[in-house]
Amino acid sequence: MKDAVLQQEKIIRPPIIVVMGHIDHGKTTILDWYRKSKIAEGETGGITQHIGAYSVEHDGKTITFIDTPGHEAFSKMRSRGAKVADIAILVIAADEGIKPQTKEAIKIIQEHQLPFIVALNKIDRPEANPERVKQELAKEGILVEGYGGSVPAVEISAKTGLHMDDMLETLSLLAELEELNADLRAPAEGVVVESHLDSKRGITSTFLIQNGTLAKKNILVIGKNIETIKIFEDFRGKPIESAGPSAPVRVIGLIETPIVGDNFHAFANKSAAEAFIASLPEDTKSRAANSIAGEGVIVFNIVLKADVSGSEEVLQESLKKFESEKLKINILSSGIGNINETDVKLAMATKLVTVVGFRVKTDASARELARIGNIHIISGDIIYELLDRVKTDLVALLPSIVRRVDLGVAKILKIFKQETNDQIVGGRIEQGILKRGCFAEIKRNKIVIGKGTVKELQQNKNTVDQVEKGLEFGAMFASKTPLEPGDVLDLYQEEVIKQTL
Repeated sequence: MKDAVLQQEKIIRPPIIVVMGHIDHGKTTILDWYRKSKIAEGETGGITQHIGAYSVEHDGKTITFIDTPGHEAFSKMRSRGAKVADIAILVIAADEGIKPQTKEAIKIIQEHQLPFIVALNKIDRPEANPERVKQELAKEGILVEGYGGSVPAVEISAKTGLHMDDMLETLSLLAELEELNADLRAPAEGVVVESHLDSKRGITSTFLIQNGTLAKKNILVIGKNIETIKIFEDFRGKPIESAGPSAPVRVIGLIETPIVGDNFHAFANKSAAEAFIASLPEDTKSRAANSIAGEGVIVFNIVLKADVSGSEEVLQESLKKFESEKLKINILSSGIGNINETDVKLAMATKLVTVVGFRVKTDASARELARIGNIHIISGDIIYELLDRVKTDLVALLPSIVRRVDLGVAKILKIFKQETNDQIVGGRIEQGILKRGCFAEIKRNKIVIGKGTVKELQQNKNTVDQVEKGLEFGAMFASKTPLEPGDVLDLYQEEVIKQTL
């Protein structure tokens, strides 16, 4: 027992903070203040598209932050971020209040039982109303300090720096209450926060160490793959040899792109790594085969490329949400990196297909091949705009719905002229109205014997667009069924309704 104690080196580890909230409420801007950088200004459209992990110093203490995207498409990504965090910051713009993703963030925080603070941001704006936001929170079951609860609420401005240090103090106090600790001497383990393909350096991943010390010389097991570390950096990109608990690090040169959310384990040698893999339970999961679409169902095929695995996963989930009883989404291929000839060739071999690229480029050869093969490529840097463009393509595929709208009933009184397809008749409106251009079912003795169209319409020898109940009319009626006096016309129009998703 004594030896076991000697093999451990328990420390109070830095807290891992997840920043959550609605889109454009200032999550990344808060981190910018602490990092003294301009990540938010560099993001496309000012919106964070990936999870980022960063560390800051405060009064000699380190705090690690996980920045999560606020757009609704990143629901799963936000939830994953919460799973590896110790404390959450719920960011709410004081001038806007609670929004849809705010409610979702609250739900995630509660599900994971995360201690959290409320950051009422943009307090410098004239429209800011923190008291109203606190009241809205109370309606959501969140009682902040001063409103009968114990949840800390800090009124801040990430733009001016107002009370930003106060928020760090509050986070530090909350972390002390959590009594966070880790073992420096334990083999490192943690989670993959992000992963992408760097065209110059290869597969680049962001790891968050949850326990132990990770060294460059370690052998890694990610999922069931054995990997070595070629390049090891801190979150700033500075080369390092080792890192401890709660540290975000970059690992470069992996053979396989790890899945975001996968756990990693570090070992001193390959044999230990192999023994660990052998001890893992058999993976009983298998990729579900594409289901065969039923009759009348349109299958839309997509070749998907993204810059990082986190975005790739979110896009797959978002695209699947477009499915309905009449439309199925089939992801033919999905990967990381630029759109290339292989992607376009796969698309060319398939019907109803679009190549979708998120924050990637299209190789010149692939672009020319797509032009020749008439393959549609949709690409963009902002996820909700990209999804809207895909949705437009999908809606165009859906067949329109034709709905019958009954107008009225007419009775044929006289036949003036009959030809092969056209006949001139006179009649009277018994119910409703008769409109020029409308359709009619021909009934004789209450049995439908044919159909036709009202091509021209007159009333009192004047050309008109419609005739109302009780009035007589003359009409040119197009039909292959010869009309007779006493026939009844059930009049109707056809309304074409374009289906939407």
